[in-house]
Amino acid sequence: MSRYAISDIHGCASTFANLLQRIDFGRNDELFLLGDYIDRGPDSRGVLHHIWRLQGEGYQVVCLRGNHEQMLLDALREGRAPWDYLPHRRERQQTMHWMEYLPFYHETPGYFLVHAGLNFEIDDPLADEEAMLWIRDWEDTLDRDWLGERILLYGHTPRPMEIMQREVQDMSLRQMVCLDSGCAMHYPGMGYLTALNLDTGKAVFEARGGI
Repeated sequence: MSRYAISDIHGCASTFANLLQRIDFGRNDELFLLGDYIDRGPDSRGVLHHIWRLQGEGYQVVCLRGNHEQMLLDALREGRAPWDYLPHRRERQQTMHWMEYLPFYHETPGYFLVHAGLNFEIDDPLADEEAMLWIRDWEDTLDRDWLGERILLYGHTPRPMEIMQREVQDMSLRQMVCLDSGCAMHYPGMGYLTALNLDTGKAVFEARGGI
């Protein structure tokens, strides 16, 4: 059994599928997805259907809420949601129901997982759900007393692969790693989807495909 974390798939369905094959993800493993499954990339629908298929077939997949899921939910409630990638009403209803129940964070032994980060400038970082989806440039405020011996895994702010490799290498010392390697972006050093093995501390990088 292995535990893996992936963040910010952003519609890169073929890259996501290839990455799961590379890590040989199986039913005895656990997969933690840190949000932002949709938008930017070419196949948001394919990403959602892949996740739903895994969950429906009994794979252990924990999905967190990202800011792009929240934006879609907000647009739905206001009657202005773009549904280009989900043409069927049943899919739209399924998507809304699924996203409404996505948690803002998750804990697994040794790790705390969230989409964007935490607001450590308040007494209870778990009280600020908006920060969990949107916060940036919070790393210098990391509260190690609050975190204890855990490592904080997050995404939201893309990193070039070279920087992420250093962060993974030093994660026990830093106690935090950003796993957003900009899969749907075309900036230098980006265009990858990253899976971190939480048990070995090793990261696997899959180059973008299908864009």
